[in-house]
Amino acid sequence: LGLDGNFYWKVLPLVVAETGVFAYAFTSDLRTCQVVLGLLGLWWCFAALWVEIRIEQAYPGFQYDAPADPAMKAYRPFCDFAPWATCSKVLMSPPGRFLRYFGIAKQLPAGALKDPDLGAVDKVRGMIDVPNPSLGVLFFAAHLFYPALLLLPIITPLLPWLFFAACCGVGLMTVWLAFNLFFVLKDFCVVCVSMYVANFALIPMMYGICKLHRLSVGDYEFFGAVPKNVLYPFLAMDAVMGVAVVALYLSTPAHAREVGYTQMPGDAA
Repeated sequence: LGLDGNFYWKVLPLVVAETGVFAYAFTSDLRTCQVVLGLLGLWWCFAALWVEIRIEQAYPGFQYDAPADPAMKAYRPFCDFAPWATCSKVLMSPPGRFLRYFGIAKQLPAGALKDPDLGAVDKVRGMIDVPNPSLGVLFFAAHLFYPALLLLPIITPLLPWLFFAACCGVGLMTVWLAFNLFFVLKDFCVVCVSMYVANFALIPMMYGICKLHRLSVGDYEFFGAVPKNVLYPFLAMDAVMGVAVVALYLSTPAHAREVGYTQMPGDAA
C-alpha cells in the first residue's frame, strides 16, 4: 500500500482515537452527540487550515496538480502518508474553496479590500473568499454552542429547522466534495473524510433535536453529558489550535492559494 511513517506514527493513532470519539457520540443523547461532533469537527478544521497555511509558506503559489517538490521536503503534512493519500493535493485543489469555485466569492488582488473605489458587492465577495475549513469552523462552532443561539429572540422558533436545513446543505456539499476527492482527484484525504463523517452524522442528529421542540436555553445541558475531564481538555485543545492557526496566518504575508488559482482537470471551458 505504500504506507509511510506518517501513517503509522500520526494518522493511525488519530484514526483509532477518532473512532472511539465517534462511537461515544453515536451512542449518546442528541445534545451530547452534537457537542462531541462539534468538538471533533473543529479540531479537523483547524488541522486543515494549519496544513494549508504551512504549505503556502513552504511553497508559495503551490500547484496541487504539479508541485515543484513532489517529495514535499520543505514541509510534508502529517496527512500525506501514501502515494494515493496526499491531503496536500486535495486541500490545495480548487474545490477547497467552493465559494470561489462556484463564482460566489471572488479572488481580489493583494490590498484590494482597502481600495475606496472597490464596490460593496466585490468587497463582500472578496471577504468571503476563504478555504472550506474556515466555513467549517463556523459550522461546527455553531453546533458546539447551539443553546446560546437560542437566546436570539427573532429566529428562536425557527432555529432548529434552520440548523437542520444548514446540515442538509452541508451534506449536499459534502457529496460533491467526496465525488471530486475520489473520482476527479482520485486521492484520499483523512482530514476531509473525517469531516465528511461528522457532516453526515449531524443531519439525523439535528433532525432529532428538531423533533424535541426545545426552544429555550434551559431545555439543554449546555455541553450535554460530556464528562468534564473530557470536555475541558478538548475545548482547550481546540482553542489552542485555533490561536495557533491565527498566529501562523499572521506570520505569513499571504494566505494559502491567494497567489493563484488552477482549474480542476476537465473544468476548463
